[in-house]
Amino acid sequence: MAFFFVTYTAFQLPAGYLGDRLGPRKILTFGALVSIIGNLIFSQASSYLVLAFGQLVNGMGQAMGWSSSVKLIVSWFPKSRRGTAIGLFATCITGGSSLAIRLSGFLGDHLGWRYSFIIPSIMMAVVAVIFWIFVRNHPGEKGLPDFDDEILLEQQIESDSRSPLFMVLTNRTLWVIGLVYFFFVYVQFGCLVWIPTFLKESYTMSIDRASTIAFFILLPGVFASPLGGFLSDRLFGGRRKPLILLGLAVLAGSSFLLSLKLSIGFAAVVLAVVGLMILMPDVLLAAYPSDILSRKLSATAMGFLATFTSASGIITTPLSGKIADLFQSYGAVFFSFGVVALVGTVLTFFINEKMYFLSSAKSPAKPFGA
Repeated sequence: MAFFFVTYTAFQLPAGYLGDRLGPRKILTFGALVSIIGNLIFSQASSYLVLAFGQLVNGMGQAMGWSSSVKLIVSWFPKSRRGTAIGLFATCITGGSSLAIRLSGFLGDHLGWRYSFIIPSIMMAVVAVIFWIFVRNHPGEKGLPDFDDEILLEQQIESDSRSPLFMVLTNRTLWVIGLVYFFFVYVQFGCLVWIPTFLKESYTMSIDRASTIAFFILLPGVFASPLGGFLSDRLFGGRRKPLILLGLAVLAGSSFLLSLKLSIGFAAVVLAVVGLMILMPDVLLAAYPSDILSRKLSATAMGFLATFTSASGIITTPLSGKIADLFQSYGAVFFSFGVVALVGTVLTFFINEKMYFLSSAKSPAKPFGA
């Protein structure tokens, strides 16, 4: 897992930059191809080094996914519906994760672990072909008018003498958001990785049964993503911060509860809440790059933020494993998740939404959170 996140982290910013330069359609299709190759290498491995190499290749391909996907979404929807659109799109995270846990558990138990990597690769190949045939980068490529709801901000970016990469890297608001994202994703990735093992070890379940329960626990998160985006667009007028605060605070409290010895019924309810909260803040944080730097730099800025999230992924899996071994308890792992989520909650207070809301609405002089 850690090898996966090494290349996943290293290629986030370059992949985002290429998504802005070459268009998300090319980058997403190429990334899918690389990921397929990595999974097939992994599926045929018989040594640790080949397993590690397969994950390195897979991480590079997967790094091309999120930033270009977000750019594609914001290019096809107006700013007033951006959060809702990203929320609807992000159901793929919960849906895909839930299906992957269930399918991989089933394939591993009945056909062997190698098929847990072969069959998803075939599925991705089919989707990649369909995607390449039907999807275009923006409405203009299909003869439709592009959106002009960020024209002042886009004109400023075009006339700025600094390079796009420099504008992203020197944006202080993005750095704060990146730190919040780091702590949030530490808990998100940790839960996705450890919930099946937590159920198996703490409640003496088979792998198949634990993966089935994890599937149903994570499934409600499908509704959290679009709901969070919709509420931020309509109820909060495009502001993301209030719901991020709520999501991280509830995630912290739920994680602390899971560190206790709960009955399986109560634990399932709390895990369902976790399944909701590990999705909602993700959607809202992902909307910030285009909110702050418009569609033009959305992939580069998202790649910058995704560097924080993938670096978090490198740390969370081995560190959580060390904590589980050290304390001989998965309760200690979830207690650590609660502490990390609490730190993310505190850092969220330092996101200055007022600055870029005022700059984009009133004055074209300082849109970059400088």
